[in-house]
Amino acid sequence: MPMFVDPKPPSQYLYFNFHPLRNASMSQELELKLLIAPEKRDQALKVCQSLADARSGTTQKTQFELRNSYFDTSDLRLRQFDMGLRIRSHKDQKEQTIKLAGRVMGGMHQRPEYNVNVESEKPDLTLFDSEIWPDDFPVYDIQRDLETIFVTDFTRTRWRLPSGDGVIEMVLDEGQIQAGENSETISEIELELQGGSIDDAYHLAHQLVSKVEAKVGSLSKAARGYMLAGKSLLEPFTQMHYVPLEGDFTIGQALYRAVEYGLRHWQHNESCLLFNPSVRAVQGLADGIQLVRVALEQLIELGVGERQLLNNLAKITEQLQWLKNFEGLDELTAEDGAYHRALKRYEKLYESLQNSQEDVIRLNEVAEVVASVRYQTTVLKLSQFLIEQEMTEELSQPVSPWCSQLLKSDWQLVQTAFSEHEKLNEEGYLKLLKPLQNSLLMGTCFGELFDDDVREKFRLPWQDLARGIREITALHILHERIKERGDEDLDRLLEWQKMQRESLLKALEYSRKAALKRDPYWFA
Repeated sequence: MPMFVDPKPPSQYLYFNFHPLRNASMSQELELKLLIAPEKRDQALKVCQSLADARSGTTQKTQFELRNSYFDTSDLRLRQFDMGLRIRSHKDQKEQTIKLAGRVMGGMHQRPEYNVNVESEKPDLTLFDSEIWPDDFPVYDIQRDLETIFVTDFTRTRWRLPSGDGVIEMVLDEGQIQAGENSETISEIELELQGGSIDDAYHLAHQLVSKVEAKVGSLSKAARGYMLAGKSLLEPFTQMHYVPLEGDFTIGQALYRAVEYGLRHWQHNESCLLFNPSVRAVQGLADGIQLVRVALEQLIELGVGERQLLNNLAKITEQLQWLKNFEGLDELTAEDGAYHRALKRYEKLYESLQNSQEDVIRLNEVAEVVASVRYQTTVLKLSQFLIEQEMTEELSQPVSPWCSQLLKSDWQLVQTAFSEHEKLNEEGYLKLLKPLQNSLLMGTCFGELFDDDVREKFRLPWQDLARGIREITALHILHERIKERGDEDLDRLLEWQKMQRESLLKALEYSRKAALKRDPYWFA
C-alpha cells in the first residue's frame, strides 16, 4: 500500500504564489484549532455559549450536519504537494474545495483555499483556475486517478461573534473520521477569523484552554484522515536541520523564521507523542523548544517579545530533565554504541542498566505537562507572537552582517572558555557543555546563510566535542551502577570504566585542540 512519510521538517513545506480564480471563490483560511476531550462536550457547549453571550449579548447558535469526502490518487500525489481536496455536503448543497500549502503555528492554521459549488459527488479539478497549480502539475493525470481516501461526518455547532471589522466564527465539531473499517473521534473547536480581531481570537482560545482544558491542535482533520486510512505515517523529527533562510532577509525575518521553525519541530513531535508515545518524540520536542528559546532570546534582546515566555519555556524544559539520564544509559546499552559489546559480557550489570533505562522514562508525566494550562497558553502566546511579528527599525536591518557579528561575539566566549586551561578534567568539560550547545544552536539558526563546506568543516569538531562531553555523563552513570551492585568483578569493572574515562578525556583533548584551530565560517 502506498504510504506518505514526510521526510522534511514542517517548516520546509512548499509555498506557492496564489492568484484569484475566475470561476471560484478564494479565501485565506485563518483559524485556531483546539481539541477537547469528548466527555467535556456538554461543558464545552456551555462555555462557548457563555463566551458568545459575553461578546454580543444574544448570539444564537446554529447546528447542522456536514459530510466531507477527501480525495487523492492511490500514490498520494496531492498529498505530496501538501494539498487537500474535498467535497463538502450539507443537505442538498455541495461545495468542492482545494486547500493549498500553508502554515501551522501553535494551532493557528493558515492556508489558501478555493471553493466552487458543484452538483456531482466526484471532484473535477478543471473547475479551478489553472494558475493556482505549481509548474508541471499534472492536473489531468491526477484528475483521472482520483479516489476517495476517507470521509468525515460531524455535527457542527456555530456561533458568529462580532469582532473588529468582521466576525469570528466559533464552531464546535463532534463526529467521526471514517476510513474503511477504521474510525476516529472528532471533538474540536475552531475559531475562524472572518475579518475579526486576532487579539479576540486568542483571548477566546485562552478562555477555552482554562475553562474546558482545550488543547492546541496542530493536525488538521485531513492529516488525521490520511493516517487513519494508513496512507501516511507520523514519525518523530529527531534531526534538527538548519533554519531555511534567504540572504536578503532582515534580522526580524530571520529570527521569526527561526522561532517558527523551532515551534513546528516542537509541535510535530508533540503530535507524535500524543498519537504514539515514544522517547524519540520527547527528544524532538525538547530540541524544538531549545531552538525556540535561542531565537526568542535574540528577539527579546532586540526589544520585542516577553521574557515571561522564556521563563515558561525554562519551566517546561525542567520537566524533561530525565532525558539526560535516559540518553546516558542509552549510550551504554545501544547495540551500535561504543560500550555495548564490552558490557554485554557482564550480564547482570547489563540487565541492570537496561532496567534503569526503562525506569527513568516519564512519558506519562510528559503527557501531563503537555496537557497543562501553562504549556497550552505558552504555545498560544508563541503562536500569536509569530502571527503578529512586531517589527522595529533595528529588526528591519539586513541579517547577514548582524548575524556574523553575533556569531563572532558568541563564539569568542566559547573559545575563551575552552582555551583558557591547558588541560580540562571531566568537571571542566561538563560545565562547558551548555554554552557549547547554545552556540551550536545559534549556528543552526543562521548557518544556512553561509557556505556549506566551510560551515561544516568548522562545526564538525565542535559537534564531536559536544557528543564526547555527553558521553562523560554516561560513564558517570556506569560508575555509580557498578558501585551500587557490588559484583564479584567489582575491581575489574571499576578498572575498565576508569580506562574508558581516561580514553575519552584524551579523545576530548584531541577534539578540543583540533576545533580551536578551525577558522570560523562567518568570516569566509
